[in-house]
Amino acid sequence: MYYKFSGFAQRLVGATAAAAYNPQKADGLPVHLKRGVPDRLLYRTTMALTIGGTIYCLVALYMASQPRQQK
Repeated sequence: MYYKFSGFAQRLVGATAAAAYNPQKADGLPVHLKRGVPDRLLYRTTMALTIGGTIYCLVALYMASQPRQQK
């Protein structure tokens, strides 16, 4: 018995081996975006947090490398 997830609610639906989820089919999409809108949202959020964190770290390193102003 094969199962595939159907819809956004992720309920199980009985399926044959041919109809089961196959991420290797050639439709031009990368594997991490095969499931549609939720994958796209997760990917974009992850990339935004990664880029934001990198910029934050570079700014923190720059500020830490500057000498303090003496009063």
